[in-house]
Amino acid sequence: MTESKKAPYKWIAAKIESLDPYKNYEEIVRLTTCYQANDFMNNLIYSITFPQLMKPEWAARAIWREDGGKVLHKATVRCEDSEYHNMTWLFYGPSDKRCLDSIAYVNNLHARLEAKVTPGCYGHNDDYVYTLASAALIGQRFATTLGLPRLTTKQKIATHLFWQEMSKHFESHHPGAREENFGPPDPRSALITESVWEQFAFRFFPPGLRWLGRVTVVSLSNPQHIRDVGATDVHPLTRMVVLWILSWVFWLLLFAPDPPPGEVPFEKQQALSKEEKKLRLKGFVEEDKKFCPYFAKAYMNKRPDCPYYVKLKEEL
Repeated sequence: MTESKKAPYKWIAAKIESLDPYKNYEEIVRLTTCYQANDFMNNLIYSITFPQLMKPEWAARAIWREDGGKVLHKATVRCEDSEYHNMTWLFYGPSDKRCLDSIAYVNNLHARLEAKVTPGCYGHNDDYVYTLASAALIGQRFATTLGLPRLTTKQKIATHLFWQEMSKHFESHHPGAREENFGPPDPRSALITESVWEQFAFRFFPPGLRWLGRVTVVSLSNPQHIRDVGATDVHPLTRMVVLWILSWVFWLLLFAPDPPPGEVPFEKQQALSKEEKKLRLKGFVEEDKKFCPYFAKAYMNKRPDCPYYVKLKEEL
């Protein structure tokens, strides 16, 4: 009999409770986050968290630049790149060379962009603190929003220690920067936010239901963050209805069996052959070619007073 057949119906919580969060925090985080992290959930979490980082002007300038950057022209590829690194960190943990190599790649990329592409945008210390704190809290916030069981004490301790250790490896180029200095909203922050939301809807919902995809991710987003970046929120009653429906969906999923030990979506993706990975990437590229004009057509006339919105007409 295989290990997967021996595994209890709900084995993950029992395994977590058997571990010491001060010694086994990497394993606890991996068990907490990686087994349910499929493409849909990863993209959903990305679409909720990434816009929260777009309040400072330098963040908007770094991501949208003058022409939309990757969030417009390579929206799904960018999401997948971000989630690849995020899952590498969560799956391997800061004691593993593969995790450290991934962080080093991100540090080097930001350093190159800081030096040659968008100076003054990367490496603000507060940005790192805020990003790491958001990463640590997203699971708890998601559960709280939908009325789901929250993290246990062991999971909270493990999550804190995990991201505390991770924080030691990121490099800051502007250690004196403070969040209160980021100034008034930049219109590109709203465009980035809308693009990330629309990318999720475009990827996972058919043409007639893409409005539902956008409503879903917006309803799960923090209304204060939406106001801060100037994006368009849903009606409060719409949010209430959507969250009520989602809470029932996720509550029902709680009764499903845990995936068998070792059945981690990220690990399966890493095990794909070279040709299978190329085919997967090709699908994302083709999807992004369709998304760019789709987004441009939907948003180019929303703010005729803003050159960044007007410039979207060039994508048609």
